[in-house]
Amino acid sequence: MATPTVTWWNGDNTAAVTDWAIGTVDAGTVSQATTFTIWNNRAGTTAVADMDNCTITTKDASGGNTGELVINKWIEVKVETMGETTFSAIGGSVTKAIKAGGTTVPAGTISGKINDGTIAGGVDNFAKVTLQANVPATATAGNVDFLTRVAYTYN
Repeated sequence: MATPTVTWWNGDNTAAVTDWAIGTVDAGTVSQATTFTIWNNRAGTTAVADMDNCTITTKDASGGNTGELVINKWIEVKVETMGETTFSAIGGSVTKAIKAGGTTVPAGTISGKINDGTIAGGVDNFAKVTLQANVPATATAGNVDFLTRVAYTYN
């Protein structure tokens, strides 16, 4: 079976997203929360492999576990498709499990089955997450580049 086809869309599922422009977040404040829809095989007409053991975390701009944002877990996530109502801090080796919202998919899975690319028609094919930056008052001033990473396995 073909490898998973992962794409990030905005929370309304109306536009593909390639970056998260948080903007300026002052030390000691929390950014505006932003919701993302993470798809496997959005509007796919042929099935691809499921994404299993799905987790989300942050990495430094080189994919490592360095820098204040990663080490101190400034980014927080709430997994909407798991019915979560509170945010959890993530960063480096501290990850958060994510899964699709459908009742037919096991924990940690985003299906690769055929779907029409809509929220109603692809409920097994996406995880919806809300992210925010919670910057501590002791944060060093300046721009911080980082990656938001979804890790998974597939067969």
